Amino acid sequence: MKVRRGVATAWISAQVAVLAVAACTSAPAPNPDTTAPSTSDVTTAPMLAPPALFYSKAGSLYISDPAGAPGRKLTDGPADSEPAPSPDLAHVAFIRKADASGYGGELWVLDLSPDREPEGAPYRLVEPASLPSIYADTEVGDVPRRIVSPRWSPTGDQVAFLDAGEGGGLLLVAYAVNGEIVSPEQRLFADAGYAWAPDGQHIAWTGGRSDVSPVDVNVLAVGGDSTSVVKDTNAFSVSYGDAGRTVLFANGDASGELFADIPFALRGGGVYSVATPGGVPIDPPAAPTSLFAGQAMFGDVAVLESGAVAFTETGADGDSKTIQVLDPRSSVPRTAVADVAADSPGPVWGRGDVVAYVDAAPSRPLIVTDSENRTPEPIDTGVDAFAWPPPPR
Repeated sequence: MKVRRGVATAWISAQVAVLAVAACTSAPAPNPDTTAPSTSDVTTAPMLAPPALFYSKAGSLYISDPAGAPGRKLTDGPADSEPAPSPDLAHVAFIRKADASGYGGELWVLDLSPDREPEGAPYRLVEPASLPSIYADTEVGDVPRRIVSPRWSPTGDQVAFLDAGEGGGLLLVAYAVNGEIVSPEQRLFADAGYAWAPDGQHIAWTGGRSDVSPVDVNVLAVGGDSTSVVKDTNAFSVSYGDAGRTVLFANGDASGELFADIPFALRGGGVYSVATPGGVPIDPPAAPTSLFAGQAMFGDVAVLESGAVAFTETGADGDSKTIQVLDPRSSVPRTAVADVAADSPGPVWGRGDVVAYVDAAPSRPLIVTDSENRTPEPIDTGVDAFAWPPPPR
């Protein structure tokens, strides 16, 4: 995958310019045909207590248990980050480096007791040097291989991750019991915003990129083929909705003159849904449905327990985001949180419509709150990654 750094700079400049134009115009009227996804017909779910929140800071893993409580250290590094807890909270996968300044990263696992205490020393599950040589004809120069963006399967038996280059990485899945790669011959260059289906057998993903180029929204049958469900989008994140029967994605606006010569098939900014019954793509692919349209950069899409759809909207200056929530049976989103740090990991949603995010205040606190932002609880500062466990299947 050839990296074009100069074009990547143009891509960032173009996006900022589009955001600035959007900020100077009135907000677009809601699409009259916009409808909430089929989850909007579901009665609002009871708000369940969120499970423990895992996070990393200063080279160690921590747990806030129950979520909102002060963090408790789980590991001592030397450089641990990107926690990915299992659905039963019996394990947490994470990235370990030999030192904080190093580029590489290995996939490690820490086993936890029923009361969430470390049970034995952490152990290495996957190291980059052991991965298949599928970068053989890829231009990466002297950049070492590294593992990033782990996510534990809802079925608890596999961990997905990226074997990273620049602008994305090769999407791989390992068995949690021994680190064996499920389909070592696959070459799927993906963005970090991928998502497991509730069945634990499919992964929705978009193409990785380091320039201004269209990408497809795809569904991978783990251990099998990957199928494009929407082509030539400007998507940046995906999520499953309606118990895996739909894939939602956030599409950055690419309708202006700056993008006129780039062959996007889907240019409108907003949030879209496409049918994938049972997690399986339709042949031929269904047309995507617009849930919300707007002239901005959108990302971090998630479907909440209540059936609401959440996403972020980047401000015109590019320094902060807002968390938007499209409630069931509504066509106009509301602002749930107004000041999220744009240069930190995006917000993540847990059970009970509870969200964790990094606030844009100077101290950059990690906050846990609900979708109405009624009870914001600061957890810690200096946090570089955080995650909830996936809902068990």
